[in-house]
Amino acid sequence: MPIECIADMVGIEEATAFSGFIQDLVRTAHTQKNVVLCHVGRDAISNAISVQNKSFVDLDADPSKYASCKAVYIAQGREKGLRSELDKFNKNNILTIAIFDGFVESGGMIQVQMGRRNFELVVNTKKIKESGVRLNSLVADLIVN
Repeated sequence: MPIECIADMVGIEEATAFSGFIQDLVRTAHTQKNVVLCHVGRDAISNAISVQNKSFVDLDADPSKYASCKAVYIAQGREKGLRSELDKFNKNNILTIAIFDGFVESGGMIQVQMGRRNFELVVNTKKIKESGVRLNSLVADLIVN
């Protein structure tokens, strides 16, 4: 098997693991909204979520649906101009999640990363509290900051 194919398989497996974890995190979070998981941008993780979750809303295709979002996954590659988008989501108490470095420092709520043996979360506790989001205790145990 060519090396490129093996690398693609590992990427798909990792994206599937991240997408499953993010969906579970959103499903167990208590927010002011209980509607749907949305996304901004496209990457391997958003693609994996859309395969697993048919109600996953693409806000790039229909930005008017952002008010129905319980949470928004922000794809890698959307770092530029992020603060203004995050301000809109934060004002509407929508949980924001991404996997790229610097997300929480930019005003996002939860950055998911791979630790030594499990997922780890970097959390903006101020934004989480302001939005009224409550994380379940199993998820809270994964917070590293």
